[in-house]
Amino acid sequence: MERRFSLRKVCHLPSVILYFAIAGQMAIGLAAANEVNLSQPEEKKTIKIGVVRLEDPYFYLDCFGPTMEFLREKHKDWKILTEEIPIETTAPELADKDFDFLISPSGFFEANLKEAGLRQIVTRMPEDSQNPSESVGATFVVKEDSPFRKLEDLKGKRAVSYDNSALAGWLSAAYEIASKGFDPEKFFSSFHPTRYNLPSPLSYLARGSADVAILPTCEYERIIQNGQFMNVGFRILEPKNSALKCASSTNLYPDVVFSSFPKVEPDSAASITLSLLTMPEELMKSKWSIANDFRNVGQLFEKLKIGPYAKTFLSPKELWDKYRTEILLLFILLGCLIFHIVRVNSLVLKRTAELRMAIKQRDEVARIAKERLRRLNQIERRGMVSQMSSMIAHELKQPLSSVSNYVRGLRKYVNRQDSNDPIIHEAVNGIERGITRASNIVERVRGFARAQDKTEIRVISLKNVIEKAVASFEAYVSTSLKIKQSIPSDVKIEADPLAIELLIFNLLKNAAEAVEPLGTEGAVSVSLILSGGKAEIKVEDNGEKITSEKLQRMQKALQETVKANGAGLGLGIVFAIAEKYGGTVSFEQKEPNGLQVTVGFDAVQPT
Repeated sequence: MERRFSLRKVCHLPSVILYFAIAGQMAIGLAAANEVNLSQPEEKKTIKIGVVRLEDPYFYLDCFGPTMEFLREKHKDWKILTEEIPIETTAPELADKDFDFLISPSGFFEANLKEAGLRQIVTRMPEDSQNPSESVGATFVVKEDSPFRKLEDLKGKRAVSYDNSALAGWLSAAYEIASKGFDPEKFFSSFHPTRYNLPSPLSYLARGSADVAILPTCEYERIIQNGQFMNVGFRILEPKNSALKCASSTNLYPDVVFSSFPKVEPDSAASITLSLLTMPEELMKSKWSIANDFRNVGQLFEKLKIGPYAKTFLSPKELWDKYRTEILLLFILLGCLIFHIVRVNSLVLKRTAELRMAIKQRDEVARIAKERLRRLNQIERRGMVSQMSSMIAHELKQPLSSVSNYVRGLRKYVNRQDSNDPIIHEAVNGIERGITRASNIVERVRGFARAQDKTEIRVISLKNVIEKAVASFEAYVSTSLKIKQSIPSDVKIEADPLAIELLIFNLLKNAAEAVEPLGTEGAVSVSLILSGGKAEIKVEDNGEKITSEKLQRMQKALQETVKANGAGLGLGIVFAIAEKYGGTVSFEQKEPNGLQVTVGFDAVQPT
């Protein structure tokens, strides 16, 4: 909804033809008057009066024309010139016009009061008014049968008015809307200014093309008195008590002001003031009086952000002079913000580089751990194969020896009986060949187990081996369990580091499986102590308590594990590795729960 606020006073015109007739007549009269004045002798005093162009034709017919005619008749020794100016004229443009006096709406007067130095001479007081400071306003007219009872009920409705910039009409209504807490620009769904063309605002309202008509004060009463719209019922929305003889829905404001510029001589100003105040009332339908209160006009401007309160664009210098402190603070804040951004970006880049390095190191550690775990798995598989080979060879050696003895006894028995049965001799020979072949296979398996045990023995640091075993366990065993370490000193032994790492890895894995039912309450620790020339590796857990019988079996049998349903090879490998390097393995039941496994080796004495 496009709407331009300015400062005009408007009245109703029932006919477009009448409007152009009056306007044309007044234009001819103004030109003739100026021409007559131009023909006056040069020695006459020249008075130049500016008049702000209004869209109210009755203003020219009932006020401006009679006033100028009276002043020229009253002051025949003056040459009075008049000039129309648009309402958009600014104070600097007024100064260029070099006017002595100005006739303008009260809004225009108030807007240029300070900058142009205007001073009120008189103010027009319409015939329906009793106070020149409260003469014009607006009325909200709705149909009699409409549901609208309050101004708030009109939100989102359709509005029509004569103009979109008159103080006596739309601007007064806009102030009333703004005072209710609404935005006048967005209050109505549509707003149509007729600009004094037909049909009139009440015609729009009568035929249902609008929901409310916004009229200047007393305009509604004049239309009804003229007998128009006899068949249509209207009513004024929320009329206020006022000094007017007619109803008003808004506050009231001063009407047209006759003002002077600072350059006017006091005698001329006094003479004009006296003439206007004594002008016969029968010459026009209103009279000139003095309004002593223009505060409500200033309040309207401030509320609607127009006139002297309208938003203006400042030049860079004006902006600097007015907001120097704020601008400096803004630049300081911007500088701090830029410094903070640069600092944060620098820290982010630094942290990103550190993170990349940490990820790279983590990947490298993972690669090394993965390689170690692969080698541990190989050693574990070799240990299991070696253990199984030794077990099989050991278990088969004795039965084969017994069978071989029986075959030798059988051959002696056959020879003693002088039996020449070829089948018996062939059977005995076949059995002997089978026994010999089986013995060779057993020896080959034992030889394979011995070959698997060939590893490099050197002096190793148990501290490093334990840390590697714990790292491998935490990285590759599917558990969230964290191993507690207690390795106060570095102790060295002679052994294969991977074999000892495999031994510790298996002990940790068995302990983790023992505490798995406890969940987050499970705890596993590994420690290293040096006692009497012995390096002791202790792995302890708080798992379920095992029976003394099972503990004894674990001490005696290599196949038994901590797990009730275990395969027996893990703990067997631990025993095998410990035995290979001269170590011992012992078990101790902890109170109230848990098991401690201690593996001892001869420590290498420092040189």
